[in-house]
Amino acid sequence: MGMVHAQTVDELLPIGEFAERCGLSPKVLRTYASAGLLTPAAVDGASGYRYYSRRQLQEAKTIALLRRAGVPIKDIASFLNNPSTARLDQWEQELDTETRSRMQALQEARQHITSTILTKTVPTGHVSPLGETNMIYLRAEASSDIGKVRATNQDVLLVNDGLFGVADGMGGHAGGEVAAGLAVEVLGTSFNNFDRTADGLLEACREANRAIWRRAEDDAELTGMGTTLTAVGVVSSDGTAELAVVHVGDSRVYVVQQGETRRVTEDHTLTGELVRAGELTEAKAREHPHRHILTRALGVGPEVEPDLVHVTAQSGDRLLLCTDGLFNELEEHEISSVLTSVQQPKDAAAELVRLANSRGGHDNVSVVVIDIERGANNQGSGAGEVSDQQGLA
Repeated sequence: MGMVHAQTVDELLPIGEFAERCGLSPKVLRTYASAGLLTPAAVDGASGYRYYSRRQLQEAKTIALLRRAGVPIKDIASFLNNPSTARLDQWEQELDTETRSRMQALQEARQHITSTILTKTVPTGHVSPLGETNMIYLRAEASSDIGKVRATNQDVLLVNDGLFGVADGMGGHAGGEVAAGLAVEVLGTSFNNFDRTADGLLEACREANRAIWRRAEDDAELTGMGTTLTAVGVVSSDGTAELAVVHVGDSRVYVVQQGETRRVTEDHTLTGELVRAGELTEAKAREHPHRHILTRALGVGPEVEPDLVHVTAQSGDRLLLCTDGLFNELEEHEISSVLTSVQQPKDAAAELVRLANSRGGHDNVSVVVIDIERGANNQGSGAGEVSDQQGLA
């Protein structure tokens, strides 16, 4: 079962209230989510708190009844996709047969005990640059700041070998930082291990999700942690290199082409869905009390489906990756003004972070500014570990 998206805020129930109404404990709900059943309808990006849709109550009650009957979870998932009374009749017959078999075995055991002395035994025991002429290179600079309010910085950046990303962690204690760090680590490692194609980038993102989910399952203190993940990778397609964006959550990618700035990702948030449905304006969404509620994030369930966007890039273009700590403080025209007026990517990144903090710095703010340049691969920016150059044919 995929993630259910609530249509309105009023349909959402906190996990505690949902558990009380359906008779399943929060711990059981998390267990079912790990099997793809009853995945949360939304997740609060600030706290990692889970919400369910009222429409999921009926499904929850069905699952609870089937579990009482001893139906395996994997069979329940299949049944919910295609419910039928015939399947229920089949399970009832199987249960009757199994019960009779067990009763017979108990009777035989009783007879055996009375006639035999029982004895107990104890067992011992990097896509390379493609082409040599007219090469285009990516020059990236990154900046991250804790902001003016948060106690820790749960944003993590990735700038390395043709792969650039931002992750905005969520969850109590160190959970958000752990989730974001694990996301970029596994994304980078997996992307290098898989084919460096768009499909490989997608699978690397999915693998990052699985790693976060498994880590939370193994450590109770990290339960409920999650993260956004938005990354740009140089991928190979039919012998040429191009740019692909993989995206989960509400971090963003903007591209500047011929002086015009446009957003290339869609926010996986409750307000984002309402905007796309025409029920909310962008201006109203910025002030909405539920703007932090995510409808998709890494680590919320055992599987996730990222968005994939191909970007046609040419020399002179500029890309921006950022967490919501930037665009929650600045209007998009202000972000565009910096990107189109500040020449050096390092200065642009620093100015964006400075402006976000000057408006209150209510959240961690992280940016990666990538310039696409034509020429020899010797135009280093001197930014050390937060700089990278990668060739495109």
